[in-house]
Amino acid sequence: MKATKALAWAGAVSIAVLAGVFLIFQGLQDFDLSEYETRPIAFSFDGYSVAGTLHLPRLQDSRPANPPLVLIVHGDGPADRYSGGGYMPLISRLLDSGLAVYSWDKPGVGESQGNWLSFSMEERARLAATALATAKEQPELKTSPAGFLGFSQAGWVLPILAEEPAQGDFFVIVGGAVNWLRQAGYYTRRRLDLAGADSKAIDKTLAQDAKDGQKFLDRDFSYQDYLDSGMDRVPMPEDRFTFARRNAASDSTASLARISSPVLTLHGAEDLNVDPHFNSGIYRKMLTDNNPANRFVIVPEATHALLRAEAFNYQLEGQMPSWSKALFMVLGRRAYAPGALDTITIWIKEQASTANSLSTSPDRSN
Repeated sequence: MKATKALAWAGAVSIAVLAGVFLIFQGLQDFDLSEYETRPIAFSFDGYSVAGTLHLPRLQDSRPANPPLVLIVHGDGPADRYSGGGYMPLISRLLDSGLAVYSWDKPGVGESQGNWLSFSMEERARLAATALATAKEQPELKTSPAGFLGFSQAGWVLPILAEEPAQGDFFVIVGGAVNWLRQAGYYTRRRLDLAGADSKAIDKTLAQDAKDGQKFLDRDFSYQDYLDSGMDRVPMPEDRFTFARRNAASDSTASLARISSPVLTLHGAEDLNVDPHFNSGIYRKMLTDNNPANRFVIVPEATHALLRAEAFNYQLEGQMPSWSKALFMVLGRRAYAPGALDTITIWIKEQASTANSLSTSPDRSN
């Protein structure tokens, strides 16, 4: 009897180990995009070359002649086409859903020329529109429905693209904010909360930050003025200062009022960077009646990037400890909060199907 129990226990352990190895392998597989058709595509923008990669779904997945195309628009920071590998599980999931994906290195990053810090949000939108036009030159994508999936700072880019006449068939905004300076205040409050500051100290800091923020709206506020003000203990470099000055007045309200294309917004309920309930509420108020397909989702237990909050909730990627980075590699697409990726892929496919139907309807062909 003891021997039988021991064998059963050993068998259970073996099964658990094998299951663990399988799950680890499955997660790591999400970072290998070599099984999909891959095509480097570069385009010219304002005299500079911008380099990216187009990924197409596998042929054995019954890829349609015109797979829907998703263009990824970065958030803040010097991101390459895969955001240092962070986009790979997402891209893998989109490809497995039959969607083509195009992403590019930000200007001045990777193989792209220029300097992303010289861009306004309007210029970022023009660059994304140019990327779309370039990708649509590919034979498989000439008649494909296409749209944008943007993260964080892209929340000021996609509404510009979505204004009539829209530069795409669908728009997905993840972790977007409506007003630049208000978002900065929320970020600071959460940072101080996490550092253990008391409410009085937080309120004092926010009041001073609000005054400092208004200086960035003054057209005569120079970099030397900024250095002399001492508003930042560690001053930002001049190109970052110029970027902040150029975009501090960003507010997507006016653009949102001019959108009739389908929009999906998603926020993580535990977002430490952007106020999820406030901004989702603004999107809902301004967009609900604009298109019946519009949805505004707050994902439970999710971070700014829709990852599982219990393991990945940090304001900056550099704050993430080694164990968390390793866990992300092990989990792959399972690092996302439950339902987040399904919500995105299902909604995009629905909008792509609608766009295809409209393009082939008799009313549109006349």
